[in-house]
Amino acid sequence: MPLQQTVPQDTSETSRQVNNILRNLRGEHFRHSRNVQRVPASLPTPLHVNNLPTLPISLIYPPVEDGRRNAAGRQSTRPVWVAGPDPPRSWTALSSPKIGEADLADIHSPAWREHALDLVFSPGNASVRPPGTASLRSLWKDEFPTLALLSLHVIRTECRGYELAEIRPYIPPHLRRVLMRHGAINRPLSQIELNAICGEEGHADGELIVIGPHATLRSDHFRRIHSSRESVPEECAEESTWDSLATQGSELSVLFSLTLLSTPLTFALSDLPPTITCLALINIPKPVSIQRLPTYCPLVSLLDLSYNSWLIPASGEKLLEDHPWTKLHHLKVLGLRGCRVTSTLLSQVNRGRWDDVDVIH
Repeated sequence: MPLQQTVPQDTSETSRQVNNILRNLRGEHFRHSRNVQRVPASLPTPLHVNNLPTLPISLIYPPVEDGRRNAAGRQSTRPVWVAGPDPPRSWTALSSPKIGEADLADIHSPAWREHALDLVFSPGNASVRPPGTASLRSLWKDEFPTLALLSLHVIRTECRGYELAEIRPYIPPHLRRVLMRHGAINRPLSQIELNAICGEEGHADGELIVIGPHATLRSDHFRRIHSSRESVPEECAEESTWDSLATQGSELSVLFSLTLLSTPLTFALSDLPPTITCLALINIPKPVSIQRLPTYCPLVSLLDLSYNSWLIPASGEKLLEDHPWTKLHHLKVLGLRGCRVTSTLLSQVNRGRWDDVDVIH
């Protein structure tokens, strides 16, 4: 039987057929994967997005104040130091709304309390500013609150006075101080809640804020603090160690900041501890004998006497001018908002000083 001779085929044509088959298989696999992903096969998504900003927008375009916006409130003006066109409207961060005159007219509104306590809570007042107070009203504004502030807000809304007294040993002193400041602006503490947060020390991490008419200080408040410090046994102090959980946060600290807002002065100035460096008597209903302050609080560096109606008349002006300001050697900031500040008063305050006192009015 004769053998059949096979005709050799062209290798180029065979490789072309193999390439076509592979290409078809790749196309079918690609279309199948796009169908599974529910993405149109004709519009593949790019692997990299190149139209996003490479730097934070705050470093390129600073926030624009409301006063520089037009009536629409969305178109921003370009800063003179930035080259190029205006940024897109979605890139511009809207600033927080300003306090309206209607809110400032109501002395019981959070906006007025925030404005009244602004001098005590100012960032420049480093001696009385605790950590975490940069956004005390962030829960009511467009700012993002911190985790500590969110936790304190839950404790404030869910716990009553007696419950705060039970969990007080588990809250660090500096967070109890932030809770007191947060409540002073947004939701003032009642008498029971204030006593629960302060405890036997009578303050939270060296600070005490009383907002009326929700709370008032007892006439013997500072005398009880002094007696409780003297009654601490020495044996307990010797047995406690630095890593003892039972004594953590229970160390007695001194009071260095006192703020009274819209509440009467129910105690004598002689009861004030001499360690106070920040004293704010704001919107006190009855006159206070401030002439004796240098004797009882000689270390005061910030004194706020704003919005006191008894300082507005001529008798109040004479009271301020006759005050012995030269005895307050450490005074740096004096708040007299809502009061009439004369040139005579300024000369009396700064007489004999190397650095002038910053008078806020």
